[in-house]
Amino acid sequence: MIDVPPRPPVARLVRWLAARSTWELFGIALVWFTVWTVVAYFSLDAIVPSDRQENLSGVAGSMMGAVGGLFAFLTGFVISSEWSHHRDAQSAIGMEADSCVRLAWASAAPHCDGPAIRTDLAEYLRSVLADEWPRLVAGAGSAPITHDHMTVLQHRIRRIAADPDVAPTVAGDLTKAADAISVTRADRSNAASHDLPSPLILLSFVAGIVLTLTTVALALRLDSGDAVVVAGIVVVVALDLALLIAISAPFTGSVAVNSGPLSHVLTALENERYGPIA
Repeated sequence: MIDVPPRPPVARLVRWLAARSTWELFGIALVWFTVWTVVAYFSLDAIVPSDRQENLSGVAGSMMGAVGGLFAFLTGFVISSEWSHHRDAQSAIGMEADSCVRLAWASAAPHCDGPAIRTDLAEYLRSVLADEWPRLVAGAGSAPITHDHMTVLQHRIRRIAADPDVAPTVAGDLTKAADAISVTRADRSNAASHDLPSPLILLSFVAGIVLTLTTVALALRLDSGDAVVVAGIVVVVALDLALLIAISAPFTGSVAVNSGPLSHVLTALENERYGPIA
């Protein structure tokens, strides 16, 4: 059982939605906005008298550009920011894998007890994939058992680096690689615990609601064939917000980062491509 830290209701809802598949998430967004648009249309048509609907359409038309621009700017900014965060998370995983490779190669130097280092490194990677990764998906942060494996690895590296028989350049390579693994692991954990701020989510959602409402008000006096325009705006708003949610949790959902780089290093260690392990 993974203990997930408490989050605001909006953040919990967003994480639940982000964990859905792409088709589920887009379907939920489309159904919700379609229902909302239909209800808003019939409600306005019933509430606003026929002789006032033309005036309402005129007001909506004058507001359409401002509301649409606000929604496009807001969601564009948030999507760009979240995608950058998503890319940084995948980059951190790649750099962690690179640091593991550097440590594996450095362990082949004389007097380094390479098999022991590579064994500890393999145990650490197994724990990352088996114990820590599910916690990252749930947004629960790093795993204590993985931290213990990291501690064993770090202590061994520092004992070996302090051995006078180990060349200073080799000792430097070992400690730099070990330090890089520790730093990139922290970056990975921080990226997994990131939540899209609730005010931004709510503001983006409200902006989408207002945009569709403005479109409905504008469509009250339009011909039935112009419903295609309304439908197009509803689809764009729904998919835009669905994409925003899909990339808000880098380790969750169908567009999540992958553990492939770390898995490849572990496979290479187990196949003894960097040298024998204990």
